[in-house]
Amino acid sequence: MQKSEERSIFVAMIGFDLHKTKRHFTEELCKGFTPREAEQLMRILLEDLFGIDQKRQLMEPELRIDELQHAQLEEAVKRLLEGVPVQYVTGKAWFDGLLFQVDESVLIPRPETEDLVQKTASMLPLDRPMRIWDVGTGSGCIAIALAKRFPQAEVTAFDVSEKALETARRNAINNKVKVEFICDDVLRPQSLAWHQPVDLVISNPPYVCEREKVGMERNVLDYEPHTALFVPDDDPLLFYRQILNLAMPQLTPRGAVWFEINEAMGEEMSQLCKEKGLAVEILDDLYDKPRFCKAMLNS
Repeated sequence: MQKSEERSIFVAMIGFDLHKTKRHFTEELCKGFTPREAEQLMRILLEDLFGIDQKRQLMEPELRIDELQHAQLEEAVKRLLEGVPVQYVTGKAWFDGLLFQVDESVLIPRPETEDLVQKTASMLPLDRPMRIWDVGTGSGCIAIALAKRFPQAEVTAFDVSEKALETARRNAINNKVKVEFICDDVLRPQSLAWHQPVDLVISNPPYVCEREKVGMERNVLDYEPHTALFVPDDDPLLFYRQILNLAMPQLTPRGAVWFEINEAMGEEMSQLCKEKGLAVEILDDLYDKPRFCKAMLNS
């Protein structure tokens, strides 16, 4: 038997020492990331791919991984060095305490959007049923998080991408919530669901102007869906205007519309809402940037 064959059998029997493997791949990641980023990425890979958290690593110093897991790590590190976001590499992202499947058909859920959900939820009544629309649901993170927080609510989530909705439906099942998902284009609406009374409309629509591509990270530009990100430079409020047009005739007297917005468009959004006869408030995000718009019918 040749030495390479003997080694393969030996590795298959005893596996790879986790700590040495972790050190090796962390060093590999340092070719494209800072040491701190490399350590964080390795932590995410081990937890999300194999369920091995830092506590288990400390409790089990002799922990080993098998040949298949080693190959998975090798491929994951390669993809990270190519610029693929870690959430697409693992296929997982956390949002509002819930685990979501993600792929390149949907945007990666972000802390700002989580903040939108938390701010909105803090102002919703706990003691009565509600009808909620999530417009441009993507992975379903907003709709599912609200359905989890408010199980009495009737949540409808719209998206133009059937592939994105397939991901969102899996996420609803995995998180054990009921959400109605509808494939429809908000700019050319066909669904009868738009003609039902609604208490809350919430949306994180495309809001990045085409001209802003210049300053964006390559991993966003190269991998995240452009239809969920960009709007024309000459009409940056396109989606907000249309969502308001659909929502206002159906909004109940105590209803509200919440948006995540481009930080450069706070004044324009405020003016748009006022033109529609809405009382409006622009709120800052975690980074003190004007990121959210809350609009309500004037009483």
